[in-house]
Amino acid sequence: MRTMFFHWVVAAVVPLGLSQVSCDHRSKSGHDLELLTHSPWKYEKAGFDSDEDGVFDALDPSIAGCEVGNTVVFKPDGTGSLQSGLIKCKVSDPDSLPFIWAFSNNDSSIYFQDQYYKVRALDKDHFEIYADESLGESKTRYTIIFRH
Repeated sequence: MRTMFFHWVVAAVVPLGLSQVSCDHRSKSGHDLELLTHSPWKYEKAGFDSDEDGVFDALDPSIAGCEVGNTVVFKPDGTGSLQSGLIKCKVSDPDSLPFIWAFSNNDSSIYFQDQYYKVRALDKDHFEIYADESLGESKTRYTIIFRH
């Protein structure tokens, strides 16, 4: 009798527990996917923070300059495009550049611009990612901040 009860508990409870775990993962991915893809993002700023105090030591000159008006469109299918703003860096630059992207590690990381970034914040108005990089013997954190 005990063995039969044990098998019943295992047969009933384990699949239920596994379905809850997988539903939580899909729910999180779906929510973050919706936040990321529901409208285009604009660069707010990007730069380097070598002491990780949350203050940029140096801004990325391309984003502080001509790319500041660009928009970034993330599509639900894992593709996207960088759309030029009113001011192009070079007149010959295309109006749009395609890219691929993907969430990983339960949406805590994103592959974007041929690099993996950690997601610091993602809500309806703010998207912030960062990557720790080595520049010679020194290390720095490169952060990109987007807004709608």
